[in-house]
Amino acid sequence: MKTAARLLLAIALLLGLGGRALALDPARSILQFKHTSWTAEDGAPTNIWALAQTPDGYLWLGAAGGLYRFDGVAFEAVPLADDDYSHSQHVNALVVTPSGELWAGYRRGGIAVFRDGKLRELPSADRDGVLTMTAAPDGAVWVALNSIKHNLARFVGGQRQDIDPSWNLPEGYIMDLKITRDGTLWVAIDGSLSFLRPGARRFERTEVVMGAGAGLAEDPSGRLWVSDSLGARPLPNVAKGEPVPAGATGYAVSDSARYARILFDRQGALWGTTFSTGAFRVARPDSALTAGAPRPHAETYEAKDGLSSDKAVPILEDREGNLWIGTSIGLDRLRTANVVVEPGIARSSRFGYMQFADRDGAVWIGDSEAVYRALPGQAPRMMRDRLSNPTALCQDKAGGVWLGAGDLLTRLGGRPRTATPPVPSGAPYSGCVIDGRGDLWLALFPLGYGRLDAQGRWTVSPPLEANAIYSDVEIDREGRVLLPRPRVLTRIAPDGTVQTLRPPAKLAVGGMRAFYQGPKDFLIGCEFGLLRLTGDRFQALQVARFPWAKGVQGVVQTPAGETWVLGALGVVQMRTEDLDRAFDDPSRSVSYRLFNMKDGLPGPPQQNGVRDVVRGGDGRIWLLTLEGVAWIDPARIDRNALPPPVLIRSLTVNGQVRRDPRDLVLPRGASKLQIDYTALSLSVPERVRFRYRLEGVDKDWVEAGGRRQAFYTNLKPGRYRFQVLAANNDGVWNDRGAVLAFENPPTFVQTNLFRALCVLAVIGVLWGLYALRLRQMSDRIHGRLQERMAERERIARELHDTLLQGVQGLMLRLQSVADQIPADQPARQALESALDRADDVVVEGRDRVRSLRADRAGDLHEILAEQVERLGLEPAIKVRMVVEGTPRRLHPLVCEEIERIASEALFNTQRHAQARNVEITVGYGRGALTVLFRDDGLGLDQTVLDSGRREGHFGLTGMGERARKIQGEFELRSRPGAGTEIALTIPGGVAYLSSGRRAWPSFRRRALTSET
Repeated sequence: MKTAARLLLAIALLLGLGGRALALDPARSILQFKHTSWTAEDGAPTNIWALAQTPDGYLWLGAAGGLYRFDGVAFEAVPLADDDYSHSQHVNALVVTPSGELWAGYRRGGIAVFRDGKLRELPSADRDGVLTMTAAPDGAVWVALNSIKHNLARFVGGQRQDIDPSWNLPEGYIMDLKITRDGTLWVAIDGSLSFLRPGARRFERTEVVMGAGAGLAEDPSGRLWVSDSLGARPLPNVAKGEPVPAGATGYAVSDSARYARILFDRQGALWGTTFSTGAFRVARPDSALTAGAPRPHAETYEAKDGLSSDKAVPILEDREGNLWIGTSIGLDRLRTANVVVEPGIARSSRFGYMQFADRDGAVWIGDSEAVYRALPGQAPRMMRDRLSNPTALCQDKAGGVWLGAGDLLTRLGGRPRTATPPVPSGAPYSGCVIDGRGDLWLALFPLGYGRLDAQGRWTVSPPLEANAIYSDVEIDREGRVLLPRPRVLTRIAPDGTVQTLRPPAKLAVGGMRAFYQGPKDFLIGCEFGLLRLTGDRFQALQVARFPWAKGVQGVVQTPAGETWVLGALGVVQMRTEDLDRAFDDPSRSVSYRLFNMKDGLPGPPQQNGVRDVVRGGDGRIWLLTLEGVAWIDPARIDRNALPPPVLIRSLTVNGQVRRDPRDLVLPRGASKLQIDYTALSLSVPERVRFRYRLEGVDKDWVEAGGRRQAFYTNLKPGRYRFQVLAANNDGVWNDRGAVLAFENPPTFVQTNLFRALCVLAVIGVLWGLYALRLRQMSDRIHGRLQERMAERERIARELHDTLLQGVQGLMLRLQSVADQIPADQPARQALESALDRADDVVVEGRDRVRSLRADRAGDLHEILAEQVERLGLEPAIKVRMVVEGTPRRLHPLVCEEIERIASEALFNTQRHAQARNVEITVGYGRGALTVLFRDDGLGLDQTVLDSGRREGHFGLTGMGERARKIQGEFELRSRPGAGTEIALTIPGGVAYLSSGRRAWPSFRRRALTSET
């Protein structure tokens, strides 16, 4: 059960204890409401003539400068669509139809309708000026025109119908129109009142006498009221046959009213304006006023009270219960305030205020010149005036209240007492407590402290420490007297024992300034935190974790389990249980509700106050500030339970603003996006909180606080959905919020086509770079091959021109010698034999020279066929030659290296493979030349494949080296018993002699030239 009770208390605290629907309490005066005004300095229009609120929550203002809408933060001008500025801007009347459309009537003629985010003029409206308008439940709009004869028109379905003389409406200027809940249309014309029954087409005139500037309203009971120069009064229901009284009896408001407007708020109070004396209110209007009796006066609210101007006309109660007044200077708002300023006590006190609550629940308050007493449930009443700075207030055991002012100490109430001697030495004093014996204690500043016993004798004690100054005196639950100083607390027990306490420096809470004995613990408000004193032990809540504990000037706890703290941030309400847990474990958080100047707090806390927060017998929490005295009634805390309507005001793309956007397509190339949104909670718009997200961009909700804009850059093409939620000033969320869907179309460079083209371009560039690199490598390889060719040709020439020529010359001389030797001589035979051997050497030398020139003709497959024939593979081994592609001419050195590799491969097949079939494939590919040797022999061991050679043999190694010399890839594949396959792949740029290459033919020509 305790847990459930605690849970209910927590919920009540979070929702506002005693929370009620927002309304202006008729029990409070106008001065006790929270007033806010906006003038031209705040962006508000001047000369406001009409007010209206549309279902979306916007407050609309019709002003001399045009039509405006207000979200509680910013005023936004709403011009006519396609306005050429030739039309009058002065909006004289506003009305909201049952369908939610806003109609605006212009003083110099014309009517415009705000629909689908645009303000457009009705084509059927002429240039007659509009005085006022009203809307019927069936959607018809009645318009009072600025004309004596043709003074009324009706719009049905946008079509105008003039009210001609057949309708029996008197001539004259219409002051106001009102459709009552029974559907009757009432028309106030100069000096007269007429009405039109539902469905009728003829007005009925009454005998009711009307004053100047009449305004009409219907009270909660359905009775029609009027306010004019004769006063504010109820009218007889002449439509039902009630007689018209002989004299006009009503509330005195203003006898010089030019334009009067009145309304009844949701509490039944009558509010009105007069355009001469500001605004007025009748909190509890009486419809049974007696004719001839003195006219009661209405409560007024004028410029001297804070209204922006006495020239006020339109008045409106919004959906949250706030009252709005338009004036010639700007806009005013009156709303309920949870912190209520006490108007019966001066708002300014030279020496500040002091207070205490007596045992009967009355709260005593002193300012610089007077002392007041507020009994439970009542307003303060002055008890003494013409005082000189009261500094002491307390109650003794007999019920008497001691008042200290100047050098006089006076006892008020209670049993009579002998004359009180003056304060010793006329010393300044403050603070006042009564100890367990009934003695009165005062703090005497540098003189120490004084005690007045029951016999009226003063005892003055000097400071207990050198240079100590006492400015306050307190008493704890055990009856010990406390003499506090900023960083030291002196405690005097009833037996006279003195104890000095100092908070540990590590607590870092600054100087002590406010003291409160709670039901359990002694609490001390400090500069930078809150202390709890239990016995001799200090515990602290520091500002770093508990910001509400900054500059604490007062603390009070209630029987309902609440703790109220007055500090630099304002007034804080929290659960006492949560506070105690935080003292025990400072890592725990404390849920609290803050009341500050937005809630009606008149000013910041006093800096040297005494008991700045007390609780009266009626439960009200009384507060002292630098700017006045106020109170909070925890049982009557108003809570705004209405979720705020959320709207998206505009979308700005690359500097172009689109107001009231709906689903739309952004222009191509949109790079900067700004979304302006708002929430139409007009009570405390500064406390409205937002969260938003852009689906596809924001992973989670963005907590925007009070910011009303979202910014995005570099959005990718696609469809997006922006959603924004808002909470009102009391944390009530609108979970549906507002949604804006839009599409960001891709530019050409963001399309798939462009990406494909980019990919192709990149591929083309890479291919070009690859081809360029391949060409460079081919050129380099061909250059090296040509260098080798040139060197071989040089060697061949040297061999031919020197060695072979010399040997041949030698042979000729030897032959001539041999010819001189007889044939039968052995020497001749030996010489002939030597010459034959020399011929063989010359032939072999010529073969070597020919091989060095590498000028062998024929295609590669033909050369390989010759190799097969030379090695004599057939018929033992059947050789199959395959040619793929169109044969192309090869570079001589490449051809030579391939020939050597083929020779080694075929030799190995013949000698080691024991193959029966060999297949040779020559592939003339476009990008590469491939040569493949495949047999069906024994295959190779895995060790040979892994190492790339046989132990002690270098044929395979040589084949690989030759392949690398011509930039080729050499690959050996085999399995035991499955034959061997040797693959040689050479880049086409290296292998082929292409006629398409410009540099090579000239190079070859140079090479050929060098061969000759």
